[in-house]
Amino acid sequence: MKRESVENIFSIKWIIVGAVFYFYGAMLKSEIVQVAHQQRLHFNNWDVSLRLLTDPYLILYFVVPIVLLLLVKSILVEFDYQILVRLGSFKKWIYYSFKNFWEIAFPLLCLWVFMSLFMAIGFPYSWSWSEFSKTAHSTNTLDQLVYFFNKPASVFVAQLFLLLCIFSLLHIVFAVTYVLTKSKNFMLFISVFFFLFSIIGFKLFPNEFAFLSPLSFFSITNGVDAFHSPIPVYIVVITFFCLCIWFLQFLDLNKKVYVHSIKSHIPIVTYFSLCVMGIGATARSLVQSPDVTVWDVFVMSFAGVSADRFAYIPFFFYSVVFFGFVYLIQLLFLSNEVEQLGYYKIIRFKSLSKWFWSWMTKLMGVTVFFLFMLIILSLVLAVCFGAHVSFYMTLLSNPLHEVIYHFFVNGFLQIVFYISLVFIFSWTSKESIYGVVLTSMLMLFMLPSVNSKGIIPVGLNGIVYLADYSPYYLTFILVTMNIVSYFIIRYLLKQSLKI
Repeated sequence: MKRESVENIFSIKWIIVGAVFYFYGAMLKSEIVQVAHQQRLHFNNWDVSLRLLTDPYLILYFVVPIVLLLLVKSILVEFDYQILVRLGSFKKWIYYSFKNFWEIAFPLLCLWVFMSLFMAIGFPYSWSWSEFSKTAHSTNTLDQLVYFFNKPASVFVAQLFLLLCIFSLLHIVFAVTYVLTKSKNFMLFISVFFFLFSIIGFKLFPNEFAFLSPLSFFSITNGVDAFHSPIPVYIVVITFFCLCIWFLQFLDLNKKVYVHSIKSHIPIVTYFSLCVMGIGATARSLVQSPDVTVWDVFVMSFAGVSADRFAYIPFFFYSVVFFGFVYLIQLLFLSNEVEQLGYYKIIRFKSLSKWFWSWMTKLMGVTVFFLFMLIILSLVLAVCFGAHVSFYMTLLSNPLHEVIYHFFVNGFLQIVFYISLVFIFSWTSKESIYGVVLTSMLMLFMLPSVNSKGIIPVGLNGIVYLADYSPYYLTFILVTMNIVSYFIIRYLLKQSLKI
């Protein structure tokens, strides 16, 4: 009897959900017919089916709360230490909870898909885009999708796949959070916070920051509006999902080791995220022009600043990318190498010069890899945002091979010079904090009118310098200053041996 009552309640719940989908779909259907007649446009079955499946208001104010309720319920109700003991690990419990979540959430998705197709009854049937979908007007949210999908059916499949991915990602994130905190109140808090943040992102975020709104990853129409392409939406969701699955491998490790491992990777993850966000923002702003190529995105991402060509955004992004990289090297490697130098290492390498080159050559290799990854990252993001794949630039008159030479060769020399300066300051002071102070001081030389002759070897790897200087002149300056810095280092090491 109890089981039957539970099943009846369950059935009534989904009947109500289905009714909401039906009445909302009927409203959209009426709106489409009215606007189509007013503008004398032909419409078909996909206009209402896709609208109902991708409508941001329906997703935000109806679907998201239900999904949050279901996943929180599946996590809190199913978390039982007897089940945990039987399964043997937190990772297996999360998979167990994941399966239970989809058992109770699958009817929601089925009802939604069914109603999306059901509401098309009475509309002209076609496999092609209608005139209504192709026309940009206030009531049509599908016009941008026409440029990326040949058939509306492919949008239907793509949206369904996106929903499967984002629902799964949400559950994994919430389940991991509960395993780490064991707090029901915190789970309720982040659920409410996620819902409110979704509303704020949808209502208040400007177009430039629309990609930060969670709704951009629930609706493919909003995703295309935010990223100007559907590809980045899937890349972000699938990447985070894969990271979460990888993260589960460490969930049952000793928490102290686990937390220490996370803390040690926070600077790298933060740095990488800032680089991606900066390049992505540049790509997003540039692709609004129809002639922009992937190399234009690369050039503008790493333009930097000069004395006569200064802007705050390139200035700060250059500081994040290159000074940030040097800071990471100092934080994760150089400070330990200098501060932990003892007699054992001196005896092992027989001279401080050999010790210096033992790690400097490694850092040089890391620098080459870093520059290579930057150019790959910028080109990949440019493609994802819809820039043309061409081997030329429209924003800079210099030959492409000259720009690549400048980025790799002068970029390598510039970073090596930064590392050398940081080492000199760290060696003379024996305090790694002076490296941070040095980085801040170097930023001052990039301010307007400071380096008007291009002689001070700071920021010379910025691509904007190619507008006024030959890359080979910049190479000469950087090589000269690297030689000077090496002789200073050599002198300091010899003086240390005498002491």
